[in-house]
Amino acid sequence: MIFALLPVKAPPQAKQRLASILPASHREALARAMYEHVMAALCAARGLDRIAVITSDEATARHAGRSGALVFEEREQSGHAHSADDASRRAMELGAATVLLVPIDVPLVTPAEIEELIAPSGSGLVIVPSAEGTGTNALARTPPDIIESCFGPGSFRAHVEQARRRGVEAKVLRLPGLEFDIDTPEDLTELLARAPRCPAAQLVRERWAFTS
Repeated sequence: MIFALLPVKAPPQAKQRLASILPASHREALARAMYEHVMAALCAARGLDRIAVITSDEATARHAGRSGALVFEEREQSGHAHSADDASRRAMELGAATVLLVPIDVPLVTPAEIEELIAPSGSGLVIVPSAEGTGTNALARTPPDIIESCFGPGSFRAHVEQARRRGVEAKVLRLPGLEFDIDTPEDLTELLARAPRCPAAQLVRERWAFTS
């Protein structure tokens, strides 16, 4: 079975690096809009057997349940890597042979990219780096515990090195929608230029009068 795992940080705490231009309520709305887009892409992608959302946020859990996803509830906010690896173990207990780890802050991801990420067969690791090439934006792991997760700056190299030490084949995919994430004001400027009609861009432009 192939599981998609979607760790969701409590939206009121999301996107702190945008605090200089967006108040907390707007950052929360943006995080929820991006989460809903990623969830819709996962639901539309072919080849996934189950989707599981890992969260301590009640509103996110309710949305996930309505979407047909499993909810792995967290009693408290844990780090992204810890949440991902704990969820991977829980997915294995439910029969997962492969897990796909994706973030919520990729407003341009498409179902086709999800399908491409899970297409390679056999055991191993598939990595989608962040646009600048240092971070990790998505992982497909077969089996789910073949390596441990680490995210943030330097995580791409860390994942590749961990795979090398364990004798694991690692394939790198460049998928534009998954590579592009929202962290900084400059990212919002790029989003408005690249996809002005996507839900996240419309939220930024129409409600907040964001100017690049």
